[in-house]
Amino acid sequence: MSWGVYWMFYRCPVCQKKFKSGADTIIEPSFGRCPRCHAEGQLIGESGKNPPEDPNAYEDTADY
Repeated sequence: MSWGVYWMFYRCPVCQKKFKSGADTIIEPSFGRCPRCHAEGQLIGESGKNPPEDPNAYEDTADY
């Protein structure tokens, strides 16, 4: 049984972009970094606890 990806939701302190990174990519150097400007994101919430108000507003960074 699979529960799906555990998401961590971020907001970039530089460009304000909202994005999410899957915990399955935590070993990647780009994990938690903004796909636009590559700054380290500020953690807003997680899918298991304290999710953001609108999780669909966060862009998936899996393709970057």
